[in-house]
Amino acid sequence: MPRDVSLDDLLQDLAEESGHRLVLLDTALRVVGYSIHETEADRIRLGHVLAHSDYWPRPAIPSDGYATVPLPQLGSALFLSVADVDRPMGYLMVAPADTDPVPAVRDRLRAATAELGRQLLVRDFRQESRRTRAAELVGHLLGSNARHRTRAARSLIEEGLLGAATQYAAVAVGQDPATLNGAENTHGVSLILDFVTRSSTASVVGGAHEGVGVLVFPRPVVVERLARLLGPGLRAGIGPLVPALEDLPHSFARARAAWRAAYLGADRHPTVLTWDAAGIDGVLAMLPLETLGVGDLPTPVRRLWDTGPDEVLVETLQTYLDRGGDARATARRLSIHRSTFYYRLDRLRSVLQVDLADGAVRRELDTGLRLARLAGLSARTG
Repeated sequence: MPRDVSLDDLLQDLAEESGHRLVLLDTALRVVGYSIHETEADRIRLGHVLAHSDYWPRPAIPSDGYATVPLPQLGSALFLSVADVDRPMGYLMVAPADTDPVPAVRDRLRAATAELGRQLLVRDFRQESRRTRAAELVGHLLGSNARHRTRAARSLIEEGLLGAATQYAAVAVGQDPATLNGAENTHGVSLILDFVTRSSTASVVGGAHEGVGVLVFPRPVVVERLARLLGPGLRAGIGPLVPALEDLPHSFARARAAWRAAYLGADRHPTVLTWDAAGIDGVLAMLPLETLGVGDLPTPVRRLWDTGPDEVLVETLQTYLDRGGDARATARRLSIHRSTFYYRLDRLRSVLQVDLADGAVRRELDTGLRLARLAGLSARTG
């Protein structure tokens, strides 16, 4: 087999030589390529393979290199192992049909698996090289050097790593902001990129910046879809759309804040949070919350914390603020008698030493309580 034959051409040549429709899968049973499927029945079978192959159990291939494997809703299909020397690279599947390949054809297909394995290895190397290159450019794109940003934006488009578009969005992906486990966060990005690559032709690039995983989309991000792709323990923030790739740092800064808010404010936010939906939590998340202590809180909130803090008083105050200072609604929400609420309110006035009827005071208290929650100073503050 000539060394310059492409993977697609090799598959098609084998299909025409054998008289069978062929599908090439990687080690995870994801479709890598396939020969022409001419008839309607062929295309229906191919569609089923494309949609379901990565859910099949991995076929057990004996030492002779092939096995007939039963497939749900498709019948039986011949699988041949594909390897580059001793490195497993995937499987060659003969599309389910009424007849199996005759021994001579089967032997011809087996002989071709070595070249298929080499082609898959080259393909994997090229994909990994492109992903590494994209990650490098994403790092420059988010860096402080304006010249490097411009050059990185141009290279991402010109090298075909990211589609040219009229709007772009950054996504920050990560686990606990307090630990900033760069390896885990980057791995989470890789899993998302793997899914996008195998399930669509959409262009998305990723990398890491300051320990946070980064995804760059040349389109608005679908929140629900991204939420389904996140690995365990991961949360994500989506930045606002920007008109040019060079403006991505603006989007990423807000994506990072939204991610921090989604993690630190998990009591209020879903696993994927947009900058617009983050509200005041997004702004507060831009602060160095990990270094804040009780002494950094507004004075009235600090006085409340000096009580221990008394979690009953904290909950009462937060509920009172959430209901706009409505005593009846607060008592109803707390499931307490109104006289009990007024007793707690008197205690709060004594501790806080402020006028709770003052709207500006209530806003400061609400922000202070939220700041304490995001900074992890109280597990129960709302």
